Amino acid sequence: MMIRSLLFLVTLLSSTIAISEWYSLPKTTQGQELRYDNSTNRVEVVNDTGNRPLWSGVHKLEDGRVLRIQKGVAIADQTVQHAIPSPQIQPDQVDACTVLERQSCGLRTDCGLSESCQLAHQLQGFYNSATPSDRTKIESQCKEAINNKSMFPPCPTPPTGAYRTVCGDIVIKSCGKFNQCKESEACGAAHQLVSMESEERLNKWVPSEDTYTTRQCKKAYGDDKFFPLCEKKQ
Repeated sequence: MMIRSLLFLVTLLSSTIAISEWYSLPKTTQGQELRYDNSTNRVEVVNDTGNRPLWSGVHKLEDGRVLRIQKGVAIADQTVQHAIPSPQIQPDQVDACTVLERQSCGLRTDCGLSESCQLAHQLQGFYNSATPSDRTKIESQCKEAINNKSMFPPCPTPPTGAYRTVCGDIVIKSCGKFNQCKESEACGAAHQLVSMESEERLNKWVPSEDTYTTRQCKKAYGDDKFFPLCEKKQ
């Protein structure tokens, strides 16, 4: 019985290892769609009539990189490695306890003396000193606390954001220096951008760096049709 169970496990593990995991590669300059198997380094051309191995040689991809194929197998270099998503957590993303602390204390610790900030700071300390297994439990508690706005009220964010960026400039542009156009649709949209940017900063490793919304604001600032200048007198 023991031998039969062991054979079953070996068979199961073998079948699991043999499963291919395909990743997309950029198309060739001829427009061929490619996929890459990380376990065997095989590269195939994908089409409706059936996939086929990519022929041996050097192939230029549409993004300018070069793919080398030898007997249907890719030479493992940065071109194919780039196609494989990293299993690690994004280096630009922080843990939930850090998010809670920033949300409660403020990105510039404007609410550093509040009770919620002190509690969040304690949770962050517990998380940093915990073992890997305990960290998972503590982070789950921090995730719940982030949504518990009664116990951990968010520190108010300045109208133009914690860090002065172009998103804040749009608020001043469309809402007015003294908020005299606060009722306008453009002003409401500008405040939404600042709110989105602030939310993204809570999760960034370096919160003062530009976020996705910051970059969108840079494109939107010159759009005078959507974000017109507030010309209303105070």
